[in-house]
Amino acid sequence: MSWVVYSETVRRHFASIAYWSLIALMAIVAFGTARFDTPGAAWPPLITLLAIIAGCAPIGPELSTGTLQLILVKPVNRSAYLLSRVAGVVTVIWIAGIIATVAELLGRAVMNKPMHATILGTTLLNVATTSVLVVSLLVFFASFTRAYYNAAIYVGLQIVLGIVMALVAMGRRYPTVSRALQQVMNNLFPEEPRALDTPWLLMVLSNAAVALVLACLIFRRREVPYGGD
Repeated sequence: MSWVVYSETVRRHFASIAYWSLIALMAIVAFGTARFDTPGAAWPPLITLLAIIAGCAPIGPELSTGTLQLILVKPVNRSAYLLSRVAGVVTVIWIAGIIATVAELLGRAVMNKPMHATILGTTLLNVATTSVLVVSLLVFFASFTRAYYNAAIYVGLQIVLGIVMALVAMGRRYPTVSRALQQVMNNLFPEEPRALDTPWLLMVLSNAAVALVLACLIFRRREVPYGGD
Protein backbone atom coordinates (compact mmCIF):
# COMPACT_ATOMS: atom_id res chain seq x y z
CA MET A 1 0.00 0.00 0.00
CA SER A 2 1.08 3.56 -0.73
CA TRP A 3 -0.21 6.22 1.65
CA VAL A 4 0.47 8.95 -0.91
CA VAL A 5 -1.61 7.24 -3.60
CA TYR A 6 -4.37 6.40 -1.11
CA SER A 7 -4.62 9.92 0.29
CA GLU A 8 -4.51 11.48 -3.17
CA THR A 9 -7.37 9.22 -4.30
CA VAL A 10 -9.46 10.24 -1.31
CA ARG A 11 -8.56 13.91 -1.81
CA ARG A 12 -9.67 13.81 -5.45
CA HIS A 13 -13.12 12.64 -4.45
CA PHE A 14 -13.41 15.07 -1.55
CA ALA A 15 -12.58 17.88 -3.98
CA SER A 16 -15.27 16.74 -6.43
CA ILE A 17 -18.56 18.64 -6.51
CA ALA A 18 -20.20 15.62 -8.18
CA TYR A 19 -19.21 13.39 -5.27
CA TRP A 20 -20.70 15.69 -2.65
CA SER A 21 -23.78 16.28 -4.79
CA LEU A 22 -24.45 12.55 -4.88
CA ILE A 23 -23.88 12.31 -1.13
CA ALA A 24 -26.32 15.17 -0.58
CA LEU A 25 -28.87 13.33 -2.71
CA MET A 26 -28.32 10.15 -0.68
CA ALA A 27 -28.76 12.02 2.59
CA ILE A 28 -31.97 13.68 1.40
CA VAL A 29 -33.39 10.40 0.14
CA ALA A 30 -32.39 8.58 3.33
CA PHE A 31 -33.89 11.29 5.55
CA GLY A 32 -37.07 11.51 3.48
CA THR A 33 -37.72 7.76 3.35
CA ALA A 34 -37.28 7.44 7.12
CA ARG A 35 -41.04 7.88 7.41
CA PHE A 36 -41.55 4.41 5.89
CA ASP A 37 -41.50 1.20 7.91
CA THR A 38 -38.85 -0.50 5.75
CA PRO A 39 -35.39 0.71 6.84
CA GLY A 40 -32.67 1.17 4.24
CA ALA A 41 -35.13 0.91 1.38
CA ALA A 42 -33.96 3.70 -0.93
CA TRP A 43 -30.32 4.75 -0.46
CA PRO A 44 -28.43 1.42 -0.92
CA PRO A 45 -28.88 1.46 -4.74
CA LEU A 46 -27.34 4.94 -4.75
CA ILE A 47 -24.28 3.53 -2.96
CA THR A 48 -23.97 0.89 -5.66
CA LEU A 49 -24.27 3.61 -8.31
CA LEU A 50 -21.49 5.57 -6.59
CA ALA A 51 -19.36 2.41 -6.51
CA ILE A 52 -19.76 2.02 -10.28
CA ILE A 53 -19.03 5.70 -10.99
CA ALA A 54 -16.01 5.90 -8.68
CA GLY A 55 -14.79 2.37 -9.38
CA CYS A 56 -14.52 2.80 -13.13
CA ALA A 57 -11.88 5.54 -12.93
CA PRO A 58 -8.85 4.40 -10.84
CA ILE A 59 -6.63 3.25 -13.75
CA GLY A 60 -8.54 3.09 -17.04
CA PRO A 61 -8.43 6.79 -18.00
CA GLU A 62 -4.83 7.10 -16.82
CA LEU A 63 -3.79 4.21 -19.06
CA SER A 64 -5.54 5.74 -22.08
CA THR A 65 -4.11 9.24 -21.66
CA GLY A 66 -0.58 8.21 -20.75
CA THR A 67 -0.79 9.87 -17.32
CA LEU A 68 0.05 6.57 -15.66
CA GLN A 69 3.55 6.44 -17.16
CA LEU A 70 4.35 9.66 -15.27
CA ILE A 71 3.05 8.18 -12.02
CA LEU A 72 4.86 4.87 -12.28
CA VAL A 73 8.29 6.44 -12.75
CA LYS A 74 8.06 7.16 -9.03
CA PRO A 75 9.21 4.46 -6.58
CA VAL A 76 5.87 2.73 -6.14
CA ASN A 77 5.11 -0.92 -6.87
CA ARG A 78 2.36 -1.37 -9.46
CA SER A 79 0.35 -3.70 -7.24
CA ALA A 80 0.72 -1.30 -4.33
CA TYR A 81 -0.44 1.54 -6.56
CA LEU A 82 -3.48 -0.41 -7.73
CA LEU A 83 -4.50 -1.59 -4.27
CA SER A 84 -4.01 1.90 -2.83
CA ARG A 85 -6.30 3.33 -5.48
CA VAL A 86 -8.90 0.67 -4.69
CA ALA A 87 -8.63 1.36 -0.96
CA GLY A 88 -9.12 5.08 -1.54
CA VAL A 89 -12.20 4.56 -3.70
CA VAL A 90 -13.70 2.08 -1.23
CA THR A 91 -13.08 4.55 1.62
CA VAL A 92 -15.04 7.37 -0.01
CA ILE A 93 -17.88 4.95 -0.82
CA TRP A 94 -18.02 3.77 2.79
CA ILE A 95 -18.09 7.37 3.99
CA ALA A 96 -21.08 7.99 1.73
CA GLY A 97 -22.82 4.92 3.17
CA ILE A 98 -22.20 6.07 6.73
CA ILE A 99 -23.60 9.52 5.96
CA ALA A 100 -26.73 7.99 4.40
CA THR A 101 -27.23 5.72 7.41
CA VAL A 102 -26.84 8.61 9.86
CA ALA A 103 -29.28 10.69 7.77
CA GLU A 104 -31.92 7.96 7.96
CA LEU A 105 -31.41 7.51 11.70
CA LEU A 106 -31.76 11.27 12.14
CA GLY A 107 -34.91 11.25 10.04
CA ARG A 108 -36.40 8.45 12.12
CA ALA A 109 -35.58 10.32 15.31
CA VAL A 110 -37.17 13.53 14.04
CA MET A 111 -40.29 11.71 12.80
CA ASN A 112 -40.61 9.54 15.92
CA LYS A 113 -40.28 6.35 13.91
CA PRO A 114 -38.68 3.10 15.12
CA MET A 115 -34.92 3.45 14.75
CA HIS A 116 -34.18 -0.07 13.47
CA ALA A 117 -30.50 0.62 14.19
CA THR A 118 -29.53 -3.05 13.93
CA ILE A 119 -31.21 -3.48 10.55
CA LEU A 120 -29.67 -0.27 9.24
CA GLY A 121 -26.26 -1.33 10.51
CA THR A 122 -26.60 -4.67 8.73
CA THR A 123 -27.74 -2.93 5.56
CA LEU A 124 -24.72 -0.63 5.69
CA LEU A 125 -22.38 -3.59 6.22
CA ASN A 126 -23.88 -5.52 3.31
CA VAL A 127 -23.84 -2.56 0.94
CA ALA A 128 -20.28 -1.68 1.94
CA THR A 129 -19.21 -5.28 1.25
CA THR A 130 -20.93 -5.26 -2.13
CA SER A 131 -19.16 -2.01 -3.01
CA VAL A 132 -15.80 -3.73 -2.48
CA LEU A 133 -16.76 -6.38 -5.05
CA VAL A 134 -18.08 -3.79 -7.50
CA VAL A 135 -14.88 -1.74 -7.36
CA SER A 136 -12.71 -4.88 -7.54
CA LEU A 137 -14.49 -6.14 -10.67
CA LEU A 138 -14.27 -2.73 -12.33
CA VAL A 139 -10.54 -2.52 -11.57
CA PHE A 140 -10.08 -6.06 -12.91
CA PHE A 141 -11.81 -5.11 -16.17
CA ALA A 142 -9.77 -1.89 -16.31
CA SER A 143 -6.53 -3.84 -16.00
CA PHE A 144 -6.91 -5.06 -19.61
CA THR A 145 -9.14 -2.39 -21.21
CA ARG A 146 -9.01 1.33 -21.95
CA ALA A 147 -10.75 4.39 -20.54
CA TYR A 148 -14.22 3.59 -19.22
CA TYR A 149 -14.72 0.30 -21.06
CA ASN A 150 -14.66 -1.44 -17.70
CA ALA A 151 -17.98 0.15 -16.75
CA ALA A 152 -19.47 -0.89 -20.09
CA ILE A 153 -18.29 -4.47 -19.54
CA TYR A 154 -19.66 -4.53 -15.99
CA VAL A 155 -23.11 -3.18 -16.91
CA GLY A 156 -23.26 -5.10 -20.18
CA LEU A 157 -22.34 -8.38 -18.53
CA GLN A 158 -25.06 -7.91 -15.92
CA ILE A 159 -27.66 -7.18 -18.60
CA VAL A 160 -26.61 -10.07 -20.83
CA LEU A 161 -26.62 -12.54 -17.94
CA GLY A 162 -30.09 -11.38 -16.92
CA ILE A 163 -31.44 -11.79 -20.46
CA VAL A 164 -29.87 -15.21 -20.96
CA MET A 165 -31.15 -16.40 -17.58
CA ALA A 166 -34.67 -15.25 -18.48
CA LEU A 167 -34.55 -17.03 -21.85
CA VAL A 168 -33.25 -20.26 -20.34
CA ALA A 169 -35.87 -20.13 -17.58
CA MET A 170 -38.63 -19.69 -20.17
CA GLY A 171 -37.53 -22.83 -21.97
CA ARG A 172 -37.40 -24.94 -18.80
CA ARG A 173 -35.34 -27.52 -20.68
CA TYR A 174 -31.91 -26.81 -19.27
CA PRO A 175 -32.17 -26.66 -15.46
CA THR A 176 -28.46 -27.30 -15.03
CA VAL A 177 -27.57 -24.37 -17.27
CA SER A 178 -30.10 -22.20 -15.42
CA ARG A 179 -28.58 -23.07 -12.05
CA ALA A 180 -25.06 -22.43 -13.36
CA LEU A 181 -26.05 -19.01 -14.72
CA GLN A 182 -27.76 -18.16 -11.44
CA GLN A 183 -24.61 -19.11 -9.57
CA VAL A 184 -22.53 -16.86 -11.80
CA MET A 185 -24.99 -14.00 -11.28
CA ASN A 186 -24.97 -14.52 -7.50
CA ASN A 187 -21.18 -14.40 -7.43
CA LEU A 188 -20.64 -11.41 -9.72
CA PHE A 189 -23.75 -9.35 -8.93
CA PRO A 190 -24.99 -10.51 -5.53
CA GLU A 191 -28.14 -9.10 -3.97
CA GLU A 192 -27.70 -7.93 -0.39
CA PRO A 193 -29.60 -9.99 2.18
CA ARG A 194 -31.76 -8.13 4.67
CA ALA A 195 -30.20 -9.95 7.61
CA LEU A 196 -26.62 -10.59 8.64
CA ASP A 197 -25.33 -13.51 6.56
CA THR A 198 -21.72 -14.41 7.30
CA PRO A 199 -21.33 -16.96 4.46
CA TRP A 200 -22.63 -14.35 2.02
CA LEU A 201 -20.14 -11.77 3.32
CA LEU A 202 -17.27 -14.23 2.99
CA MET A 203 -18.36 -15.18 -0.53
CA VAL A 204 -18.48 -11.56 -1.68
CA LEU A 205 -15.14 -10.66 -0.10
CA SER A 206 -13.44 -13.79 -1.49
CA ASN A 207 -14.71 -12.98 -4.99
CA ALA A 208 -13.41 -9.43 -4.60
CA ALA A 209 -10.02 -10.78 -3.50
CA VAL A 210 -9.81 -13.04 -6.56
CA ALA A 211 -10.66 -10.10 -8.85
CA LEU A 212 -7.98 -7.93 -7.22
CA VAL A 213 -5.32 -10.64 -7.43
CA LEU A 214 -6.05 -11.11 -11.14
CA ALA A 215 -6.06 -7.35 -11.66
CA CYS A 216 -2.65 -7.01 -10.00
CA LEU A 217 -1.18 -9.85 -12.07
CA ILE A 218 -2.42 -8.35 -15.34
CA PHE A 219 -1.56 -4.77 -14.38
CA ARG A 220 2.01 -5.69 -13.41
CA ARG A 221 2.62 -7.10 -16.89
CA ARG A 222 0.72 -4.55 -18.93
CA GLU A 223 2.70 -2.15 -21.06
CA VAL A 224 2.11 1.44 -19.99
CA PRO A 225 1.62 3.63 -23.09
CA TYR A 226 3.43 6.85 -23.84
CA GLY A 227 0.38 8.82 -24.90
CA GLY A 228 -3.00 7.31 -25.77
CA ASP A 229 -3.52 3.54 -26.06
